[in-house]
Parts: sequence; structure tokens; C-alpha cells
Amino acid sequence: MPDSPPEADFVALVEAVRRRDATLSRLGAGIIAAISQGIADDSRTFARLFGIAHALVLREVNLLCGPEAPIEIVGRDARTQRTRIKLTVKGDTLMAGVLDLGEIVAK
Repeated sequence: MPDSPPEADFVALVEAVRRRDATLSRLGAGIIAAISQGIADDSRTFARLFGIAHALVLREVNLLCGPEAPIEIVGRDARTQRTRIKLTVKGDTLMAGVLDLGEIVAK
């Protein structure tokens, strides 16, 4: 999508992630996509960049963590609740499938 604005590219990426894993919410797919693209690697940055309440992002991060989950928590600031996150093997595999298969197409 060379002529698309960056926002449209990101939305297309999020939708491609959701097509690969229909159990993900848009917010969850957005968090995974943002981590994989180097846009945000912590909850506060993601919340600020996308204009979403930090509490909602934290809730989604907690839902996306656990055994066989796409992300893992690598650190948390007790005062601000900023939560640093990274993709797990499952998350990397999910994103590799999306990016390698060229699933990001303008509809």
C-alpha cells in the first residue's frame, strides 16, 4: 500500500492480524501490531499514541498474557503502572504469518 497514509496502513495491518486470529479484539490486535512494528513497546506509549485510556490498554495487555499468549510482560513501573511488553513466540509467529503471506491488502 505505497500510496496509503500510515494510519490506513496500520489499520489494514490490525485487520490482517484479526483475520489470522479471530479471537483477538481490535485493541488486542492493535497492541500486537504496534509491538511488532516498533510503534510502542509499553502500555502508556500505546495509550498516548492511540488516544485510548491507559486502564483499557492495561486490561487488554493482561488478557493477552499467559501460557501460549501472543505477548508477555517484561516489566512494570509500580508507580505509573507503565507495563513493558514484547511479543512471544506465538506473537512473532502470528505477525510473521500476516507479513509473509501479504495479507495486508486494501479492501
